[in-house]
Amino acid sequence: MADKTLIMKEAQKFLSRGQIDKAISEWEKLIQESPDGNTFNIIGDLYFKKGDKRNAIESFHQAAKFFRDEGFSLKALALYKKLLNINSSDPEALCALGQLNEEKGLSTDAIKYYLAAADTLAKEGKKDRLLEIYEKILSLSPSNIPLRNKVAEIFLKEGLTSGASKEYIFIAEIYAEKGNIKEAEDYYRKVLKIQPLNKEALLGLVRLYELSGRPEMADETLKEACALLPDDTGVLFRHAEILLSRGETGNAGERLREILEKEPDHVGARRLLGDIYLQSGDKENAWKEYLPMIDAMILEEKYGESVELLESFREFDPLETGKRLASLRRKLGEDDLAAEELVLLGDALRDRELFEEAIGCYRDALEIRSGDEALTEKIRALTKEQEPPPEQPVDHDEEEEEKIIPTAVTEEGKKSTEEILIEADIFLRYGLHNEALRLLEGLKIKDPRNIEVHSRLKSLYASASDKESAVTECLILSELYKRSGNAELAEGVLKEALSILPEDPRLAERGLTAEAPGEPLPGLTENVLEEPDLKDHEEEISEADFYTGQGLYKEAYEILERLSGLFPENREIAKRIETLNRMESSIQEGPSEKTGEYPESSAPSGEEVFIGGDHTPPAHEQEEFEDFTLTDQDLVEAEEMPEPILDDDVLDIFHEFKKGLEKELGEEDSETHYNLGIAYKEMGLIDDAIKEFQTSRDDPKRFLQSSTMLGVCYMEKGVFSLAVDVLSGALERIDPSDESYWAVKYDLAEAYERDNNPQKALDLYTEVFGWNAGFRNVSDKVSQLKTRVGEGEGRQEKPKEKKDRVSYL
Repeated sequence: MADKTLIMKEAQKFLSRGQIDKAISEWEKLIQESPDGNTFNIIGDLYFKKGDKRNAIESFHQAAKFFRDEGFSLKALALYKKLLNINSSDPEALCALGQLNEEKGLSTDAIKYYLAAADTLAKEGKKDRLLEIYEKILSLSPSNIPLRNKVAEIFLKEGLTSGASKEYIFIAEIYAEKGNIKEAEDYYRKVLKIQPLNKEALLGLVRLYELSGRPEMADETLKEACALLPDDTGVLFRHAEILLSRGETGNAGERLREILEKEPDHVGARRLLGDIYLQSGDKENAWKEYLPMIDAMILEEKYGESVELLESFREFDPLETGKRLASLRRKLGEDDLAAEELVLLGDALRDRELFEEAIGCYRDALEIRSGDEALTEKIRALTKEQEPPPEQPVDHDEEEEEKIIPTAVTEEGKKSTEEILIEADIFLRYGLHNEALRLLEGLKIKDPRNIEVHSRLKSLYASASDKESAVTECLILSELYKRSGNAELAEGVLKEALSILPEDPRLAERGLTAEAPGEPLPGLTENVLEEPDLKDHEEEISEADFYTGQGLYKEAYEILERLSGLFPENREIAKRIETLNRMESSIQEGPSEKTGEYPESSAPSGEEVFIGGDHTPPAHEQEEFEDFTLTDQDLVEAEEMPEPILDDDVLDIFHEFKKGLEKELGEEDSETHYNLGIAYKEMGLIDDAIKEFQTSRDDPKRFLQSSTMLGVCYMEKGVFSLAVDVLSGALERIDPSDESYWAVKYDLAEAYERDNNPQKALDLYTEVFGWNAGFRNVSDKVSQLKTRVGEGEGRQEKPKEKKDRVSYL
């Protein structure tokens, strides 16, 4: 097995000599033995470093696919956006980003990337793939007529007439369902203009003519269709139906016989032809047409309809109808009726002197009506024997078991675990800890073995200084990890419990005490308790990485600072905080005016942050290696890449999608408007987000959340006075005993601060400080504003020293 550390040393040696090809060869040794997303990413970076974009792109695609297959969607997202930084029109990367955003429920973002992918595929002439992408786009808003019109226009432009026809037919059917006959007719005619032999459009027109009371137009259209499609039995049959509705039975019969010549087993044609014969009094020919049709219906398990037809011909052919009716009654579980049918069938057979067959029917009936003297007498009379019939039932191989069709019971109106977790995350992000706690505790009862739920509760209890509850969650997680076979995580979470509340007696019962460092947990070295393993906090770290990737630096800081307090010596947490500082500095400094790129960092290479990796090199070795792994900074940079550029016609489709989505939502669906606002805000579409929050705010149940988010959006837009107004209104409607009251008050203080009203901001921050001095960074805010208010607002703080952005590309 290859030694990764040795390979890294060799690769670095070659890199220091400028021998990139040899370095790549070293990493490819690991790929051959054990493919890994990080390794593919490193190889891609090396190819890009040497200027080989083609191989770099291929490697990044392999890395992204690996991460996606393994469920690391954020890393996959970062890789695909990294690809777009190299080639902004990479269709596979654009399509993958569309799918990832669709999976996250961000429909608007998804369609944006799908459209960009479709635009590229159209320019490359990949029409089959283009159709597939547009199917995805339309599935996100199926009833959006302007959107489908735009897509149809694109298809026509690309010469994809079948795709355009499909969209026009879909639009016609939407109009027809709404009763808009004229509009539906216009779209069917559009189809026939580009595809004169389109069967769906022809039959659609006929249906419209029938609905609008124009049978002569339906007849004329079908005559033309039959001439154009003489071998299409579906069109021929439709014409026969129209002829019958107009009373032209002779012409209809000719058309039906024409169908049966082409398709002898056409059930519909036989039935209509049988109806014609029956109406004319020709029962014999009618029965000839009905009988094969009835047998086909029985095979399709259309029992009720078959019974009705057989009943109507009982007198005409008692033997054939009786055989089928007796069998059908048994299949339907109608035993009494089955016995009656068997007796009638036996009588008919007896009258034709088919005595053996008649006796068989009577005996079958006797199995159902045990002890029936009349039946016994019938059997005796035919057999001329005085012995009673056998008491034991006779087995019949021809009996079939009834098929049981399972019914699926679905629960509606209940949110999934994943949906509840997302909602809890939103509450946490905006300081509504009580709401998040309520959701998670309810979810804990609903899904008690869900590791993710307990992990979030553990973090929430720890941040709220509810140490006993946090330890309880640690103990539960330890048991769950053990059951899943992950002893290492089970031991790690117990160690975390010890760091939270060392004196907890439940830990002492398990042999865990702060005073006994010489007795470590089985399988752990003595220094484990001194230096926690980052794997124990993957959920919290992933959450911080996600917030960082979305540009929500304050939220990421809150998580990382709390973890840093729990584990002050943990280098990985410190590295992430450094990355956030570096990112903010890079954003403040901006890209170079000459190159358009951000400056390279002067920080030493090798400052590598492993996200959930299994192979962290020793500290003395880390400084020797250049960093090509996918770090949290890569995730941040990927989220900041420019949006895909869309051509005018494609941009029109995007706008139509947004309008259609809003129309579908309506004004009353406050929850959907609220969630859509969250999605728009996270994508940087602040104006759209404001509109959604203004709508959802009308619902009293969503007033508080929507007002808070509206205030945040106003601040991001720089209209601080509006933020003050909306947050002040929200604060008046919250009970001070509710924790969210203080979160909103903090946001209001921030709005006053940014609106250049430091005194009012200081008053509010001071109130929050009096409630909880550890809430967010209120202590720093109070200190800063005291200085500002006391010494005047003209004084400016010394700017932070800017740090260059790390870039190895």
